[in-house]
Amino acid sequence: MGDSPPPSGVWTPVALGALDVRSDDTAPGGPEVLLAPVVPGDAFCLVGDGAALWRHLVAQGSVRHADLSADERELIARMRDLHIVDPDPRHPWAVTHLPRPALSSPTHELVYAVTARVAETHGIRCVFIKGPALKSQGLREREHSGDVDVWCDPDRWDDLAAALEPWGWTREPDPWRGTPVHHTATMTPARWGCEIDVHRRLPGLTRDDRDAFAALIARTSAVRYAGVEVRVPDVAAHAVLAAVHAVRPEIGAGPRSDRASALATTMLAAAPTTLDSAVALGAVEVLRTEIAAATGTAPPPTDGTRPNDWEWRGRPDRLRAYWTALQTLPPLLRLRVGLRLIWPDDDVALASERRAGRPVTTAAAARRSRLTRGAREWLARSSRR
Repeated sequence: MGDSPPPSGVWTPVALGALDVRSDDTAPGGPEVLLAPVVPGDAFCLVGDGAALWRHLVAQGSVRHADLSADERELIARMRDLHIVDPDPRHPWAVTHLPRPALSSPTHELVYAVTARVAETHGIRCVFIKGPALKSQGLREREHSGDVDVWCDPDRWDDLAAALEPWGWTREPDPWRGTPVHHTATMTPARWGCEIDVHRRLPGLTRDDRDAFAALIARTSAVRYAGVEVRVPDVAAHAVLAAVHAVRPEIGAGPRSDRASALATTMLAAAPTTLDSAVALGAVEVLRTEIAAATGTAPPPTDGTRPNDWEWRGRPDRLRAYWTALQTLPPLLRLRVGLRLIWPDDDVALASERRAGRPVTTAAAARRSRLTRGAREWLARSSRR
């Protein structure tokens, strides 16, 4: 099998993303190349002779089968089975450059590449928000977020979530799924160690989902992660989105803190034309004070449209928050979702208790615990009024 030449006579290195992870202290047999195959599967590392041969293929572009030694042909046969070489020299995911990691976490960087390639395969436009791009753009000191945030065409966000599942992520159950309240699909990893949040919008904007995404997609720049070009917001748009995220209300947290407002003001002041981007994205309503402080210019009046997902998130407890969110739904959907919130499906109940850190083993027990926790939260809040 290892001696069988491909019809093209050449082998080309391919991957969804790849990184040279060698370091000065890499021991013999240690990881040298981290890559993701071109079919659904886990990331893995190449070492030793395999890593050396794959790097040679990258340097050459393609290598003739006839020029390989017997040992190299056996290695190529294994690589073909791993889907990291291909006989097509024009393969769309041919690797022509093997970069060093741009991020301190190579695996995290590879997740960006995989997500971008999966979206590309399905024709889904997307922009990666927050995360390490904020640091490289001078908008924050911290490099990493705990996950990868991708904002995609709102008509295709369910498609992207589904497309990521074969690659090792599972969509987190959510009682609001299928409603306008549901704005983010959280994808939990089986082995990648990095969640992906698939957004159809960002809370706090007054524009509808399609218009907000259209405004965002027109304000992007390119970065490369694991050899793959991905789109991120340009500096001004990213400063606005990060500022909105910084001041977002959290259930039970009370009014906007001075610290959150100061952080948002600092990010807005660090970028040019933030006022224009805030107007285009529909962020003026929630950032009026911070924009004025950062730019020295009073933002223009808005039409009074309420920011998405803002009012219910600012409620003092989860019960009131859910009640407020329910009022935004049509009557029949409101009733159906309300019943689902009170007595959720098995997967939702179990996921809720898992997020709360409670060792519940059955769905029935999870539902009872969820109801008890909600009642205690409401009573505790009421007693302080």
